[in-house]
Amino acid sequence: MNRGTTSGKVHTVTSINVGLKNLNREQDTTVTFTHVDHSVVRFDDQLDVKLEDINAEYRPGKVFAEGGQGIIREGMDLNLRRLVAIKTLKPQPEDQFSRGQFIQEARVTAQLSHPAIIPIYSLNTDDKDGLHLVMKLVDGKTLKDYLEQLDYEYRTVGIEQFDERKSLMYRLEVILRVCDALDYAHNRNIMHCDLKPENILIGEFRETYIMDWGIARQIEEPGYDPATWVKPNTISGTPRFLSPEAIHGEHTDQRADIYALGLILFEVVTLREAYMARTSAEVVSMIREGRIAETRHKYGFRIDPDLKAIIAKATAYNRDERYQTVRELGMDIRRYMGGEETTANPYHLFGKLSAFAAHHKRSSLIFAVVCILTLLLTTGITCYRRISMIDARHNYSLELSEAQLKSTASADYIEMNITRNAQFLSAITSEFIFLYETDMDDENDIPDCMMPVSSMRNDAKDPPASLLYSSVYHRKIDFSHFAHKTIHGDKLTDIEKRRLHVLAHLRNPIMNVFLERLPRKVADASPSDRNEYLRLTGIPLHLLLFGFPDGQYVVYPGSGTYAPNYDPRGRHWYKTAQEGDGGFAWSKPYPGNTAAAGYLLSCNVPMLDTAGKFLGVAGFDLHLNTIIRDLNSHGNTGTNVLEKSLIDDSGLILLSTGARFAGAMETNKEDSLTIRFDDADLFRQFKETKYGTISRIENGRRFIYCVNYLPSQDWYYFEKLDVTSAVPDTFF
Repeated sequence: MNRGTTSGKVHTVTSINVGLKNLNREQDTTVTFTHVDHSVVRFDDQLDVKLEDINAEYRPGKVFAEGGQGIIREGMDLNLRRLVAIKTLKPQPEDQFSRGQFIQEARVTAQLSHPAIIPIYSLNTDDKDGLHLVMKLVDGKTLKDYLEQLDYEYRTVGIEQFDERKSLMYRLEVILRVCDALDYAHNRNIMHCDLKPENILIGEFRETYIMDWGIARQIEEPGYDPATWVKPNTISGTPRFLSPEAIHGEHTDQRADIYALGLILFEVVTLREAYMARTSAEVVSMIREGRIAETRHKYGFRIDPDLKAIIAKATAYNRDERYQTVRELGMDIRRYMGGEETTANPYHLFGKLSAFAAHHKRSSLIFAVVCILTLLLTTGITCYRRISMIDARHNYSLELSEAQLKSTASADYIEMNITRNAQFLSAITSEFIFLYETDMDDENDIPDCMMPVSSMRNDAKDPPASLLYSSVYHRKIDFSHFAHKTIHGDKLTDIEKRRLHVLAHLRNPIMNVFLERLPRKVADASPSDRNEYLRLTGIPLHLLLFGFPDGQYVVYPGSGTYAPNYDPRGRHWYKTAQEGDGGFAWSKPYPGNTAAAGYLLSCNVPMLDTAGKFLGVAGFDLHLNTIIRDLNSHGNTGTNVLEKSLIDDSGLILLSTGARFAGAMETNKEDSLTIRFDDADLFRQFKETKYGTISRIENGRRFIYCVNYLPSQDWYYFEKLDVTSAVPDTFF
């Protein structure tokens, strides 16, 4: 959450024609026309779980922003010792609408796990039945504040003192990040419904976030039928960013978000508002009549025709004439920034020749001289060849852009899974610490879901029926039980029993996390089919591990392959967390408990109680072979894709589909795998590029590296493609 951003006030208005005239434009507040029937969460919904008291888990700090209905303050996570942002709903007596909208924002945002959407940590209450939403704390400013600051500098100093072209490219990069996040939300069947510069946050490290999902709803709503749908009396949104179909009371879809994003793009490019009016009623009238402002820069800077065409297509009055998906809009902006042809303004023959000439001035001059000297003999042939070359170059550029987009999709897949798993581990450790410090009455008997390792061995007398052989784990595993062991036999101390009782209380959420990561078609299958998929096909999330200072070890799913002298304290994953700085610690790739199981990548965190006492280590293993299998079906595919690799900031290769990494996994004899990226110059280019493509010639062949930076872990993901035969060398 932004330290300097205040949530907009919310006013309830009964109709479009009544009430708007009293809101002046300078207030720029969010006007809400509430139509409850089409919301993601009904405002009269009651929470079906008991919320934890905010003061039990967090220590609220100073207020740094305040709006009409809520305040935002800093806070301290008492379990993980991290700063958070706490959004608190002001007391609203008998106002179920405000509470429902606050709960809706929490639930919708929690469903969206994306680097450009601020993660939600928890929803809490207090002794006065208040509501508190805890989320990541982000330093930065809104896009509106950024544009206002830029406008002030241009107005006071003069635009000629700045590089407006460079500034525009940066602003378009912000819009691209918004496009990526919005595309992710739309694919999750969620539309924002209130996009505006105030709800776009730019962090201090240029990361971008979409905020304020309070009135978001489903795109494809359950039970929606165009034949029976009734035109609503009221709608929701900020007047100057509403779409024409919303103003007319029609049923809206993701194209309404695209229209709002087009208006934001208009402001980003021109530094002017698309609808200039003194009152909200005038804004509504202008939108209804399609009287959008001319795409002209406030300070006279020339706007390219391609960029004007993109804005015009995104803000088309008829939604069928707009971009139909946010991804299409993002791809057109990327083509424009790369100097390529856009779908909004396709080139004719002269345009293609002009674009080529602009990028190859010297070659074009030579070509013109040759054409003049050989005009009578070779005019027809030369024109044909040059046009073919332009088309080939154009097609190659499109393929390169698509390759980068596919690579970015793979990087987002990795980033999303890593973030989800890390959030899960954080939640589980917090719950473990809370329950461990809570009095419990059922510590006499060992819970049924906890099985000793000795009872799961192949030679066990009466192993559980759910213990079955897995071709992924290469041993018998049990998704219905945890396995536990100590270094002193099966007789447990009181502390060891207490730990098992605590983990037994966490059994259902842990099992659900494994099931939630199944493909959609499998997730809808029967429980037995889901277990079969986990057992025979597998997911990247391999094991959940717990190790304790006295040598006790607990693992899910359960297995009996651990030797009697197995001690977690000597394992790589335990030592990595214990010797770390107290936060999440990633291990080097290391071999699993059995040779056939392959290599694992472990994320671990020390568990500290509220007094700072070390209780043990919790972690999860990612199965590299499963991740590599999934990578082979994500991103770019084909025989020209030579390698897909993930490397950390020091150059250590964490996983790779390349032959070098595969050979090392077969021959390595150490307790971890240490393979480094051996091209220092190329790795330096990765760090400088962060996002984009790098062209290289190696051993007479041309390769393209599609690079993507993973900011959550400071890692780099790249895909190496052989493009030698894709286009002649003369095109480079």
